[in-house]
Amino acid sequence: MELVVIVLNKTDLLDEILTLFMRYKIKGATVLDSSGMGHLISNQFPMFSMFAELGEEREANSKTIFTVVKDADERREVLSIVESVCGDLSVPDTAIFFSVPVNFTKGIDIENKLEEGF
Repeated sequence: MELVVIVLNKTDLLDEILTLFMRYKIKGATVLDSSGMGHLISNQFPMFSMFAELGEEREANSKTIFTVVKDADERREVLSIVESVCGDLSVPDTAIFFSVPVNFTKGIDIENKLEEGF
């Protein structure tokens, strides 16, 4: 199992990503409001405002999506969905995507998630 984390800078794309998650049976995602360090620092210390905004279109806030996937194939499917909506993630200010191994869970029915697609 892996925890997939997506930091979505273009928050207007969130609904489209979640709709595709449901279509492809990627369920159990959690979405949090988030802000980058540069934006937070610039609010506290105006002299650091140059770090907050790299361009006019960059949003101050982002959305962070968490979901647990069963294997590398499902991770690749999630990445494919995100890139189909956001485009190439190597382009700045689109999204950040990473995963980490999940060694232990408690409080979620992981067996049903893996068998039914959660």
